[in-house]
Amino acid sequence: MILHTGSSASTGATMSVCADCGAPAGSNFCSSCGADLRASSLGFLGQAAAPVRRSFPAVYLKILRAPVRQTTDFAEDPSYRGYLSFALTGIALYCLLFVPVVMRVVVPMNGTPVSESMQTLMKVLSQVGIYVGMAITFALAYALFRYFAAVKRPFHAYFKLYCLALGFVAPVYGAYEFLVRVMLGGIGMSSFGGPMTEADWLTPSALASVALALLLWAYFVAIHRRFWSMPIWKATALYLLASIVSNKVGFWLMWWVGFYTARVLTAAGIVTI
Repeated sequence: MILHTGSSASTGATMSVCADCGAPAGSNFCSSCGADLRASSLGFLGQAAAPVRRSFPAVYLKILRAPVRQTTDFAEDPSYRGYLSFALTGIALYCLLFVPVVMRVVVPMNGTPVSESMQTLMKVLSQVGIYVGMAITFALAYALFRYFAAVKRPFHAYFKLYCLALGFVAPVYGAYEFLVRVMLGGIGMSSFGGPMTEADWLTPSALASVALALLLWAYFVAIHRRFWSMPIWKATALYLLASIVSNKVGFWLMWWVGFYTARVLTAAGIVTI
C-alpha cells in the first residue's frame, strides 16, 4: 500500500492519507486500519493488490484461521466495506452446493401422494423459509442483545457482523450437506427437520451433523458475546431465546405462506395437487 498525498489549501503543506481507509497517516503503517504505507519503486503493486487482499477468498481464509476473533475484527474494521458482497457470495456458494440436495429431497406428505409440481413448490418454499428464519433471528437477536447489553451498538454495525458471519457459515453448511447427503448418502443437518428413527440418529453421519450444528451455533454465540461485550452465559441465553422464537414464528409464517401460495397457484392451474 502506498501513501496518497494531498495539499492543504490553508497551509500549503502536504498531508499523507491511507489509500485503504482515508485516515491521516504519518508513519509506515496506518494507525486506523493497519495497512502498509511504505512507498517503494513497486508501490503501484500495493494499489493493485488492495482489492485482492479484500476479496472473498482472502477474507474467508483469514476468518477461517480464527473464526470468532477475525469475524468481530472485520466487523470493527472501518476500512472493510465489502461485508454485503461477502455475505452474498457466501450465499451464492451455498445455493450452488445445496441445489443438488434440494432436488434429491422427497417432501414427506404423511402418505398422501402429491404431484411433482407441488413437490417442487414445497422445496422452493422450504428454501425461502430458511432465509425468512435468518431474517427473524437477526431482528430478534439485535433487539435482545441491544436491550440487555451495556453498550448499545448501532444497527449498521450489527448488520455488518451478521453479514460476515453469514458469508462465512453458508459455504460451510452447503459444502457439508453436499458431501454428506449427495456424495455419501448420509444424514445431514438439513435432515433434522424430517422424520428420523432412533437408528438414524445413531448413524455416524447424523452424529457428525449434530456436532457440526452445535459448533456453528456456538460460533454465533461466541461472536455475539465478543461483539456485545457480555458474559458467555448471557449471550448463550439471549441467542437461544432468539433462535427458539424465530423457529416457531418462521414455521407458522411459512406454513400460512405455503398454504395460500399453493391455493392460489392451484386455482390458477400452475400447480396441481
